[in-house]
Amino acid sequence: MIEGSVDPQTPLRALAICDTIFRFQREDEHMRDPRAATFIVSALGLLASCEVEAQDDVTGVSIETHATFENAGVLVTVSGDANGDAVATLEVGIDGGDLLEAHPLSRTHDDRFVGSAFLLGEGVEYQLRVNLEDPDGVSGSPLTASGTTRSSAVPTGSGTEYHVDPGGSDSNPGTASEPFETIAAGLQVAGPGDIVTVHAGTYHEQVEVFAGGEPGNPLTLRAAPGETVVMSGASPDLADPDAWTDSGGGVYSAAVAATRYVAVDDIRLWRYESLPALETLSEGTDGGFFFDGSQVHVRLPGDAAPDGHDIEVSVMGRALWLEGAADTVIQGMIFRCYGGEEYSEGVMVRDGSHRVWIIENTFEHVMPGVWIKNDVDDLAVLRNEFSDRGLPDFPWYAVKAQGGMESGAIAVDSAYDGRGIVFSHNVVHDSFDGINICGDDPMNHPNDADVISNTFTHLADDGIETDGDCSNIRIMLNRFEDALVGVSTAPAAVGPTYVIRNLMVDLNNVADDTDWMTRALKFNVSDPRPSGDVFVYHNTASTFEEGQPAFGVTDDSEWARVVLANNIWLGADQAFYYVNTGEDPLFQDHDLLHSPTDELVYFQGDHYQTIAAYQDATGLCEGCLEGDPLFGTSPEDEYYELTESSPAVDAARLIPGVNDAFEGAGPDMGAYELGGIGPDADADADSDVDADADTDADADTDQETETSGGAGGCGCGLPGGDVKDRSMGIVALMGALLSR
Repeated sequence: MIEGSVDPQTPLRALAICDTIFRFQREDEHMRDPRAATFIVSALGLLASCEVEAQDDVTGVSIETHATFENAGVLVTVSGDANGDAVATLEVGIDGGDLLEAHPLSRTHDDRFVGSAFLLGEGVEYQLRVNLEDPDGVSGSPLTASGTTRSSAVPTGSGTEYHVDPGGSDSNPGTASEPFETIAAGLQVAGPGDIVTVHAGTYHEQVEVFAGGEPGNPLTLRAAPGETVVMSGASPDLADPDAWTDSGGGVYSAAVAATRYVAVDDIRLWRYESLPALETLSEGTDGGFFFDGSQVHVRLPGDAAPDGHDIEVSVMGRALWLEGAADTVIQGMIFRCYGGEEYSEGVMVRDGSHRVWIIENTFEHVMPGVWIKNDVDDLAVLRNEFSDRGLPDFPWYAVKAQGGMESGAIAVDSAYDGRGIVFSHNVVHDSFDGINICGDDPMNHPNDADVISNTFTHLADDGIETDGDCSNIRIMLNRFEDALVGVSTAPAAVGPTYVIRNLMVDLNNVADDTDWMTRALKFNVSDPRPSGDVFVYHNTASTFEEGQPAFGVTDDSEWARVVLANNIWLGADQAFYYVNTGEDPLFQDHDLLHSPTDELVYFQGDHYQTIAAYQDATGLCEGCLEGDPLFGTSPEDEYYELTESSPAVDAARLIPGVNDAFEGAGPDMGAYELGGIGPDADADADSDVDADADTDADADTDQETETSGGAGGCGCGLPGGDVKDRSMGIVALMGALLSR
């Protein structure tokens, strides 16, 4: 019962006031508003009464789990713990086996812990146990849950197969001998379990789909096996050179209702905002276009004439609009040149379109390839190719100023409210950013999203952006090459974000007009929100650009925690660069650093030539090594896998739930485990599926998805060999930072 100055007739209001007081007490050191301290002083008269009701001990309230193909998310709700010193540890079992220690959960809210169990394997039953710990007392613990990871086997419908062919007619019944002419006609009659098979040709269509299939019995839209099917948003009339009028000065013009996108000979042209700017090519581009409201004016690269060139003027906004179309499969199509509207995309997935599969398609000159909006759960984007050739060559600052060119392969709308996106085994190249995986509006649940085993190459900016309201994002086993930044957490608000076993190589200023610092990870530089927990384990990053580090932090970056362990950082200047006006906690442990210069680390204004000097001055980098990691070589180039003589072999810290299933005497530093898991290696030594993350998107459409499997990932139920003494585990490494 509330006593003192609180009206006994309003206990709920009093409890809310008490909770506010304690919250301000906990957060006061982070507050920028002096009113917080004033509030606490004025409330001291009530504080004594509140102490009876405010609970420092923690009570477990509920646990839930959401699984993808590889991983399982965990959300635990608690009450009490007014002083915020409770922690939550996780144990995981597979198929009823022993429960083994896994990665601890992160505190994301006063009443919430979030985390993940990694690389469990597909279609396996798993068991979770969360143990709450609090020096003030615990009740409602442990909390247990179980679930089953998804299978990446694409469901197949058992209904009618309809056929579409350019030579058909929409008045036909849609049979193989009497096909429809348009994709829209096929999708209009198809229902759960039905298959719409599209035969070779180019289809200038945009189609809305408002009903899909059923769980296990999807509606399928697919290209006929072995045939090339293109959905194009480009005007077929303007592909004719005779449609263009010579306007002088290298400019050719044609009438069109609307456009915001033009490509010539498979190269995107810069969109100028006035005819004089186009005539003078004021941004310095090789060619461009301008739309004046009724005509499009095009200046071809090299001031060529239209004859002999492939000109694509986009007049449509999207190929497919899926709304309320759950359990839909889209397979084997080519989506090309959809950019006729301000907000365009290849495929829109929104509003209840759960369990959609977008597999083995090609997206060309489409930005973004897939747009995800509102409540969409368990979207699978697998084995596709995304590109926008010409975009990385645009002036970087002009791209930022004009906008609309940073969506990448997939974009998550600010109003997204789903979970379980899986983006896996895709190739993303020749673009500005690779993908954005989070919305921006707060959600009441984690994202539980996976970005696994993809290749990102030739990007003018970020490979993966976790910029927004991001919680439980798992970025694993990807390869980034020829990009400015590998992963952006700018900010990855809420957290946690996991960056595990990625290869980030040849980081450089791809755009000609920039001189930014290259970096494997980018932290928030212009957003007032801090990032949540960011865990960076077992990555290999390198840059060959003069004067650049592999890992760099600049500006006023803020986060809950950043934990670096078992990485390899290879810089062209320093290996590790850190200048930050923020004072949020950084942990670094068991990294290998290498630089060709006499300066290994630049940290908060001081230069360090050795790990020992860096450790002595900062207290960071316990167990770190310096020197050449001694990678192996291939006939083509260095390929970043370790050799037996590498100092990184067996030198990493054991992190429960992350690297338990190692080879040899202990885990290896970097993205690759010698003889085991890695971005380009079979993640499961016992698996017989192809696991090459660099496989071209043109591979056979029956390619099977790599499964990381229990043996390659968490090591649940599997011993890892003779473990070298690693001193403390990761829980001890984090220490008091496990509570916030």
